[in-house]
Amino acid sequence: MSGVEIAGLVLGCLPLIIQGIASYKEGLDPVKSFMGWERELPHFIRKLRGQHAHYAQTIEILFAPITSEVELAAMMSDPGASQKLWKSKEIDLQDRLQGTYSSYQSTMADIERIMKKIASRLDLDRAPELTRNDLEAMLAANPKKADDKFEFRKRVRFGMSKKTIKALLEELDECNKELERFTEKSEKIETYRKASKPTYATRLQRLQRYAKTLHESLTVCWQCSCKSSHKTRLQLESRGSVFASGPRKNSDASKTSFNVSFSTLSSDGNCAPWSYQAAEICVEEDDDVCLAPMASPKPKMTKSVSFGTPPAYAVLDPAGRLGPSLSEVKDLCASIQQVHKSASTIGFSLDNKSKLRGAYSIDTSEAYVPPSGLVSLESLLDHPPVVNGRRSKLSKKERYSLALTLASSVLYLNATPWLANEWTVRDILFHRTPNTARPIDIERPYLAPTVIELSQCAAKTKKPKVFKNTVLLALAIALLELYFGTTAEKYQESESEDGIADPSVHQNPWMLCSFAHTWAETETENLSAAFLNAIRHCIHSFSVPGTSLQDAECLQAAVEGIILPLQEELSQFLGTTLM
Repeated sequence: MSGVEIAGLVLGCLPLIIQGIASYKEGLDPVKSFMGWERELPHFIRKLRGQHAHYAQTIEILFAPITSEVELAAMMSDPGASQKLWKSKEIDLQDRLQGTYSSYQSTMADIERIMKKIASRLDLDRAPELTRNDLEAMLAANPKKADDKFEFRKRVRFGMSKKTIKALLEELDECNKELERFTEKSEKIETYRKASKPTYATRLQRLQRYAKTLHESLTVCWQCSCKSSHKTRLQLESRGSVFASGPRKNSDASKTSFNVSFSTLSSDGNCAPWSYQAAEICVEEDDDVCLAPMASPKPKMTKSVSFGTPPAYAVLDPAGRLGPSLSEVKDLCASIQQVHKSASTIGFSLDNKSKLRGAYSIDTSEAYVPPSGLVSLESLLDHPPVVNGRRSKLSKKERYSLALTLASSVLYLNATPWLANEWTVRDILFHRTPNTARPIDIERPYLAPTVIELSQCAAKTKKPKVFKNTVLLALAIALLELYFGTTAEKYQESESEDGIADPSVHQNPWMLCSFAHTWAETETENLSAAFLNAIRHCIHSFSVPGTSLQDAECLQAAVEGIILPLQEELSQFLGTTLM
C-alpha cells in the first residue's frame, strides 16, 4: 500500500480501535479490574484519542491544498469508504512533498506498524476476503452504524501489557510530531516554490494568444481566386525554451516563431503555380520595439532558422529603426509566388497589430516539394512503412520525442482554432520524403490540414457544448498509444474476447476516460514513471469538475505534472542536460 492509502486507512482505524478498547473497559471482568486495568485504561484511551485528533488535524492540513472541499470532507468523514479517493491523491502529494515524500512514507509505515500491533491484541472480526492488510480487513468487518459508531458482533477482548501500550503510545506521539513537521515544512517550501518557480502559465498563455492571432491573420490573407485549393498545416513543436527552468532571456534566439506548410491540392488551370511551400512566421512580441531580420548561415536541419537577405521590395523603416519594414501581405498566394522558386523556406513577420508582413527568403536553396500524400500518426502506429523489406516501427527515441512535442503543443494550442477538443493521433500528420532509408519526416509533425477551412464554417454556427479539458483526455490516450507503440483500437481488439474494438468508447468522453484509466492502471508496472504520472494527471484533470486549462493554476500544474516529467525522462534517455 502507498503512503497515501495508509494515511486514510489509519484515519479510519484509529476510532475503531479506540471504541474497541473502550468497549473492553466497559465489560472488564473483576480479576482484570482488581489488577489495575480499570484505572489505567481510561488514561490510555484518553491519550489515544488525543493522538487521533492530532493525526486527523495534520492529515487535513496536509491534504487540503491538493483536494476540493467536497473530496476532503468525504475522505475525512469516512476514510474506509473512500480509499479510491485517497489513492488518487498520491501523485499530488508527491508533487507537494517532493524530496520529503520518502520520509513521509517511512513515517506512515511506522504509524501503520504501531496500529497493527495494537489491533493484533484486539480480537475484533476481520473480513476473510481481505488478506493484504490486517487493518483494512478489520475496518471492513466492523462497519459504522448510522450514529457514527462501529458495530461489534461479539464481546471485545484486549490483551496487552501496560508497559507495551505505553511505549507504543509514546512512539505514536513521536510519529505524529514528525508528520506535523513535514506538513509545516512543506507549506513553507510550497510558498517559496510558488514565489521562485518559473511562471510557465504566463508564457503559455502568451504563446496561445499568438497562435490565435496567427490563425486569424492567415485566414484573412487567403484572398486569391484559388484559395479553396490551399491548405495550411501548423508544425507542432516541443518549445523547450518555454519550459526552461530559468528566466527567458530577451534575445533573438528566444523570439517566438511558428513553422507552417502551405500546399495547393488542385491541379486545374486556375490553380497557383506552386504546390508546396514551407514557411517560418516570426512574431513581433508585445514587448518588442520592432522585428529585425538578421543574416545567418543556413543550417539544413536546425530547428531555429535565422533570417536571410530581406526581399528587394522591402521598404526601409521611415522612423529610422534597425531592420527593414516589410510590406503587409494582402494576398498570401501572390506573396508565396514571389519568393517560392528561390527559397526552400520563406519567412513572414506577424506584427503587434496582427498583420502578416513579408515574404522574404530564409533558406535560399531550391524550393523543396515533398512527395504527394501525408501519413498520419495513427497509420505509423498501425502500419509502419517498409524499409529494406521490413516494417520500420517508430523507435523509442522517436516515440518519446513525439510524446513531449504533442504534450507541449496541447498546452499552448488548446482553445485555439488549430486544435480540436477531441483530437486523436489520426489528426497528426507527417510528410513523406524521397529518402528510402527514412521515408517519413518524423521530426516535423503537423496538424490536420482541414483546421483553418473548417473553422471558418464553424464560426457561423453555434458551437456544441464540450467537456472541459477534453484535449487532455485525448493526450492521455495519445501518450498510451505512443508508449506502447499501438493505437487504442488495436489495444481494445487485443483485450476483447471477440477481438473487436468497441467504437462507442471513443464517442463518449466518460467512457473514453474509463478506458484510459483502465489501460493505464492495467499497465502500471510496464509504464515509465514520467508517462504514468503524465497520463494520470491528464485523466485527473479531465475528471475533476471546475478545472480548466484556461485557468493559470491548472495550466501551471499541467506543465509540472505532464511536461517537466516527460522532458526530464527524454533528457535522461538521450543523455543530455536540461535547459
